[in-house]
Amino acid sequence: MKMPPIKPPTPEDEAALEAFLSLPSNPDGTLSLGEVRGFLFAVAAAPDLVKPSEWLPFIFVEEEPEFETMEKAQQIMGTLMALYNETNDVVQTEGDRRPRGCEFREDLLSNLEPDAEVSQWSRGFTAGHIWLDEGWDPYLSGEMEDEMGAITMTLSFFGSRSMAEGFLRESTKPGASLDELAATMHRLFPDAVTGYARMGMAIRRAVEKVERRRSEATAATPEVGRNQPCPCGSGKKYKRCCGI
Repeated sequence: MKMPPIKPPTPEDEAALEAFLSLPSNPDGTLSLGEVRGFLFAVAAAPDLVKPSEWLPFIFVEEEPEFETMEKAQQIMGTLMALYNETNDVVQTEGDRRPRGCEFREDLLSNLEPDAEVSQWSRGFTAGHIWLDEGWDPYLSGEMEDEMGAITMTLSFFGSRSMAEGFLRESTKPGASLDELAATMHRLFPDAVTGYARMGMAIRRAVEKVERRRSEATAATPEVGRNQPCPCGSGKKYKRCCGI
């Protein structure tokens, strides 16, 4: 049966969420709407499935948000879930679709300003990737680790001017300017978004395949009596070997 298309959040709901996230009563460090979009991309593309009960508290710095009414709570939480579903849909397709919230201004260096759309997205993505970094570590080595380093640099570059200047200092191209590096990162950005999603989904599916085979093998293994020879081939009784 074909699943119905995922409905994106309405502009009204997004405006309500943006206003709620900017309330002065929220704890310092609460993500902005733009940061939430980048953060949810990192969450949706992670090798391990991250439950809403895990990522929702991160948005509010591990504190319970305060709502005036139950209706407001349902609207805000519903909009956050709609944003996640929309982002997850983009990640799962692994195509050339770019998630909303990372549009560029024409003046590339102005994208390093804190209020720039892609700057907010990049800050949220960076926070999410760092938060979930341990979930990537077991699967990255050699060329794959180098590729991930290049991807995360591209997606994090516009998070702030200080971050961009830090990448410039580490640049292997002598005499490169911030303008030139920003132009390169802008050009690579769409491919980096696609590459990050594809890598995360490839790892997740490979892990799920291994776990499925392991589960099938366990289910097919006949029960062994404690005094019978252990099926591992050690020559010992099961109770003295794997049955301990």
